[in-house]
Amino acid sequence: MTTGDGSSFEYRGWWVSIETAASGEFFAGHADLRHRGEHKCRLVLSTSRADPATARWALDSKARDYIDAWSERQHTGDTGFQEL
Repeated sequence: MTTGDGSSFEYRGWWVSIETAASGEFFAGHADLRHRGEHKCRLVLSTSRADPATARWALDSKARDYIDAWSERQHTGDTGFQEL
């Protein structure tokens, strides 16, 4: 597996870092999500993609969907994240 492209962006108070890597002629990758400076979640592609742009797009979409869903839930009491 060879190192591919990486990108980072802020979305709704979260910092998202995306990494893609080539595996033969296909691309895989993951997105690390940080909230308030702490690593909270890693999302991975469940299938490989034919090029790095579609892999990044898929991870970007998954990250935004996760953050949107998390932001819409009620957060009361001690229902925070567990240590990773």
